[in-house]
Amino acid sequence: MSEPAAAPAAAAPRRPAVVVAAVLLALPTAVLWLVAGVAILRVGFGAEGLAAFLMWIIAAGIFGICLLLVLMTLGGMRVVWTGGPNMLQLPAGATIGLVLVIPGVLLLLGRIDYNGTMVAPMIVGGLAGLALILLETPPARRWVGHRP
Repeated sequence: MSEPAAAPAAAAPRRPAVVVAAVLLALPTAVLWLVAGVAILRVGFGAEGLAAFLMWIIAAGIFGICLLLVLMTLGGMRVVWTGGPNMLQLPAGATIGLVLVIPGVLLLLGRIDYNGTMVAPMIVGGLAGLALILLETPPARRWVGHRP
């Protein structure tokens, strides 16, 4: 007996360019949270005096939160890349809120002064917002509903 001819495999849908762009725009978010976590850890462990131990604990806790956001961003990038649900909303939303909206509001209220080091985190917040906007386009919505 002869074997029936195998049906040709269905062509896998092509990943939209907006999904590729959104994943690439989310990469600076992960880098920003990693740098922020290492910086706060370094500052906390450099503390001296009576409250140094308390600063170490606080710095380690904040580093843990930053590391969690790094892992959530990288995991969300992977899920979106493979066609799963949009898992970049939480880390991108946290980035937008903490490094774009809050400093902007504080600047408008005159509570803090402008510093040149504020530019890079605010740009990363804008990139995170752009990634979320790109993931709301129709081709990206079709892709994130796709299961390989």
